[in-house]
Amino acid sequence: MDRILICQGKKAEQPYHFQEFELNIYTIEELCYCFYKNLHMLDENIMKEQLCQFVERELELPQLAEKMRKSIENQKGLEGFVHAVMDDTGYLREEELAKLSQSLREVEGKSTLLRRKAKADFYLENKRYQKAFQEYQEILREEEFENEADKANIYHNIGTIYAGLFLFEEAGKNYAHAYELSGDKESLGCYLQALHMYLPKEAYVKRVAEEMVPEENALATEETLLHALEKAAVSEKRKKMDKVLEYKKAGNISRYYEKLNECLEEYKQEYKNSMESVK
Repeated sequence: MDRILICQGKKAEQPYHFQEFELNIYTIEELCYCFYKNLHMLDENIMKEQLCQFVERELELPQLAEKMRKSIENQKGLEGFVHAVMDDTGYLREEELAKLSQSLREVEGKSTLLRRKAKADFYLENKRYQKAFQEYQEILREEEFENEADKANIYHNIGTIYAGLFLFEEAGKNYAHAYELSGDKESLGCYLQALHMYLPKEAYVKRVAEEMVPEENALATEETLLHALEKAAVSEKRKKMDKVLEYKKAGNISRYYEKLNECLEEYKQEYKNSMESVK
């Protein structure tokens, strides 16, 4: 990919819109780049006559469009379709094209569940929460799971979506369900963090005690939240948190947790105030 490419066809006046990527395509090189960079997001849904028409009419590449149509008609699958585009344009070197074909075979070899989850994960990683949430919900409704761990991972990721939207109570419910299914400590930690963000201190301590959360997990959550606050803090808040850490270094653990909770309560109150101002 470290070479100069001679562009083919023309720049489209009317772009082709990939709904999956929320992306408009204007040239054949952009189409190749889209395929190359979103390899694990691709599926048979991209193999449409509309795309063939776009290549033929807007990009003025009728021979390539015909190759794409034949790939669809001959049922060569996702690998054959993408390979036809990449090979014709010379976008990749021979060895790169071979690796691409191997990766596409691996994608096609995955179960529908894993392929759909990869797409949802992509949306989540790019903070496209609505699309990720919709895809995860459809997977839970429509797919059969071979093990509880796969289902737990989806509930965990739904929790992450809610957390990203500051809906910590809903986030906590999904993290808790993920932990019930898998026993994964990461889900437990995220559950405790979510509780910390929406429950008052007394209610949080009571909930942790009622659910018999291991002390080491509760302490790890406190540490994680403190570090998160440190990263997010501006200068004045940073000074406060530096003082909190000093209590811990000095061995004054009771004072440390007292001041830690004060910081957390302040952070939660600022969030609530900001949400009220938006309303």
